[in-house]
Amino acid sequence: MRHVAYVLSEYPVPSQTFVHAEIVALRAQGVSVDVVAHTRGPDGVRFGEGPDGTPVAIRHVGLDRDADAILSDYRHLHTHFADFGVRVLAPIAARVGRPWSFTAHAYDLFRRDAAVRPEEWAALPASCRKVVTISRFHQDFIAAQGVDRSRIAVIPNAARLAPLFADAPPAPVRLRHILAVGRPVAKKGFGVLVQAWARARVRVPDLTLEIIGGEGLVESPPEGLVLTPMRPYAEVLLAMARADLVVAPSVVAPDGDMDGIPTVLVEAGALRRPVVASLVTGVGDLVCDGVNGLLVPPGDVDALTAALLRLAARPGELTRLGTGGPMLAAAHDARRVASLLRTEAFAA
Repeated sequence: MRHVAYVLSEYPVPSQTFVHAEIVALRAQGVSVDVVAHTRGPDGVRFGEGPDGTPVAIRHVGLDRDADAILSDYRHLHTHFADFGVRVLAPIAARVGRPWSFTAHAYDLFRRDAAVRPEEWAALPASCRKVVTISRFHQDFIAAQGVDRSRIAVIPNAARLAPLFADAPPAPVRLRHILAVGRPVAKKGFGVLVQAWARARVRVPDLTLEIIGGEGLVESPPEGLVLTPMRPYAEVLLAMARADLVVAPSVVAPDGDMDGIPTVLVEAGALRRPVVASLVTGVGDLVCDGVNGLLVPPGDVDALTAALLRLAARPGELTRLGTGGPMLAAAHDARRVASLLRTEAFAA
């Protein structure tokens, strides 16, 4: 019998680097992991350089009767996102008689039209061995829905950090170029960042801002503001290594959606890039104010502007915050995450 099947809504998904990182790390630790996906993701997706950056082969596409026969070969079934786990994987696991687990993230907890409802949490069967989630904030939220804390494991999002640690440039010595990365959705708060940058640039004229994923955010971007569509993962990492500061200006979206812990913050820390981030949900588990970055209230343009001006005026602090990044990012190293999943979620 094979070990673990990742039963996913879609694979590969360019923004879900954490899923791929888990699978690769588990396989490296001797766990036989296969993917069964409802739909196949786009062609040409890569999650970095080298063979580990290539998506793994999908064993089966489609959650049909053939998938049931395949999934009965595994000791454990796992998925990502609570809504898919509770509404799709739970009945599959019941049909094939296998234990299962899922990792809850952000939209599946906080977005009103997708969030798992209290009665669904209450109905989780014993065959759901573990609810995995990514921060203490998330754990508290799920426990408040009536799930016993003994069933909740806090395991951070995985990232393939070893090559980033090895290739990280020195921490920056002056603030000139700011980078933000993310899908063009409301919770990313890119509009707040543009406003704060524009205010800061009045006093720091050579300050530039690049937003990967921000194409179309401003109709006619002024000088110093670069807005591009999402780019391949390897290009994002190169852009991050060149930046002097990475900002995640997350806000609470009108539909209630919020970021969990943006992977871009983890990767920035591994690359010795200081960060400024909004204190939403689990971000405080990664960003320690004054150690590897600065924390600001979500949606607060004044506070974000002040943080940018502070780091522009204090190059020594900028360097110190960048130096502190790898220490805290290490909790997200895929090798550590895979070990925790094996012992806390997948163990019989």
